[in-house]
Amino acid sequence: MDKLEWPSMAEEMSITEKDCATLLFREVQQFRQPWIWIVLTGTSVTALWAALSPFFLDSDWQDHWVLHIILILFGLIFGIGLPWVFYVTKLVTEIRSDGLVISFYPLLFFPIKIYFKNMQNCTAIKYKPLQEYGGWGVRLGAKGTAYNVSGNRGVQIELINGSKILIGSKKSEVLAATINLIIGSKNSNEN
Repeated sequence: MDKLEWPSMAEEMSITEKDCATLLFREVQQFRQPWIWIVLTGTSVTALWAALSPFFLDSDWQDHWVLHIILILFGLIFGIGLPWVFYVTKLVTEIRSDGLVISFYPLLFFPIKIYFKNMQNCTAIKYKPLQEYGGWGVRLGAKGTAYNVSGNRGVQIELINGSKILIGSKKSEVLAATINLIIGSKNSNEN
């Protein structure tokens, strides 16, 4: 019987994958909250208006050409670039037979792989993203490193070196149960 082929994070991101681990869990999350897009739309319209206004207003390009170039760059970066980054950003969490893989494209240039042998504990939690981590995205703080896109639920992983990693997830219970099942079976096999 042929092995089932699952789309891997490496294929999605056009990265060559060196190992052929079995995919056990996969979750893809993106910034799709309405309030973010309302703010981004307002910012984009304002930035594009600022960039295009010299073309429509009676202005003398020769006297203020540097200002016009700066406004055009500002409009392109904040009017088109920033919304594009929010649209394409995705947090991909995969549990494979050999470890946990976190990808936060394009914020992280490379996927992060955490081997199960380095995990001590895993718990599904409810947290306060603004108060505890300062918001969403990739966050470094006193409570550890957080990778989250939306919501207030996730999985807190404690590593054997004492550091903690929070992964935001809409399927936090399933993610934690799968990790704990693998950690438990690896620990029982070692004893």
